[in-house]
Amino acid sequence: MKRLSPGQRWVLGLGAFALVCLVVGIIGLVVGRTDDSGVIWGSVLGVVGLLHLGLTGLAGALVWTASPTISREPIERPVAGTAHRVFSYGTLRQPLVQESLFGEHVPTEPDGLPGWRLDWVRITDPDVIRTSGSDRHPILRRGSSSDVVEGSVLTLGYEWHLRAVDDYEVADYQRIEVRLASGTTAWVYVAAEDA
Repeated sequence: MKRLSPGQRWVLGLGAFALVCLVVGIIGLVVGRTDDSGVIWGSVLGVVGLLHLGLTGLAGALVWTASPTISREPIERPVAGTAHRVFSYGTLRQPLVQESLFGEHVPTEPDGLPGWRLDWVRITDPDVIRTSGSDRHPILRRGSSSDVVEGSVLTLGYEWHLRAVDDYEVADYQRIEVRLASGTTAWVYVAAEDA
């Protein structure tokens, strides 16, 4: 089932409020037939409800079409032997980042990447900053043969998981394939100029 975007929830809330005003106004008209003040207040609430409903309908049509429903990627069953391994030395290991990108935690195992060293890069993409909680991210640069970067191997079972990581990483990073200290082959995101 698809979840509604915040804009769509807002439209539904306004529509419900408008219907309540309309119903209360009609009840005020029916009940207040013997009393002038009941007719006046019933009429006012009825008119407010109708106007509110009309404006909500107009605004709702614009908001509803402009903000699509929020849904997870379509369910794809992994094919045996097609898991993607990604070596992470930074924010991809954070549980909140994994939940944001994949909707769940993914299997991780500690590993290391020889011949590379850590550096830092300032991120300007507001979505990435919001997801990771920081504008300063680690980045890999080529190092000496004695350098080893410690991290984790994430096992991604779906192709869309890998696409989500590609979308998350900013232009400063380039994905390349490497051999880890354990002998496992994995993707890793390194400084674009060192790729």
